[in-house]
Amino acid sequence: MSMKERLKEAYESIRKKDPQAAAGVVEELKKLPRTQEGIFDMKSIDPDRYEAARWVYPVYAAYETACNKKEGYPDIMTQMRTINKLLKQDYTFENAAAAADMLIRTIDCMSPEIYEYYRELVDIFKENVKEIISRYLKEDGDSVWAGKDSRACELFRGAVRQACQDYVLLTEKYQVFC
Repeated sequence: MSMKERLKEAYESIRKKDPQAAAGVVEELKKLPRTQEGIFDMKSIDPDRYEAARWVYPVYAAYETACNKKEGYPDIMTQMRTINKLLKQDYTFENAAAAADMLIRTIDCMSPEIYEYYRELVDIFKENVKEIISRYLKEDGDSVWAGKDSRACELFRGAVRQACQDYVLLTEKYQVFC
């Protein structure tokens, strides 16, 4: 079974409130080499760093929250800041949508009790959503998605929908993008 498939299983275990089931996968994640920028080298998971990150960071955050007393939060946030910088360098709708999905799912797994990290991640997510909307989308109903990659649209819509459900974004303002 590939690492990506194992991460998907670990994420499902986490959603079922069994983060301990992800322990082995997280230990493997922590052993991954780091890139020059300091983030996990995720090429073995998926050649697309943003697609790989969609699975890596929510699992890592959930494990750190539930099983490791949040000790990995500084590392998670350092990597999130770096990924955000890298995203700005190779910004496309597809990359930004995958990053939005990764961010909201990671936010969902982090404890708001460690407010400064939680809040910073929320701010990065909101900044990304606003950037996507200003660069790529129009707020006029169905045509908002015209000409966009359907998979990226679903990732972005799902991220916005979850953010509205979790009160990270205001539903009244962002429902057109759900």
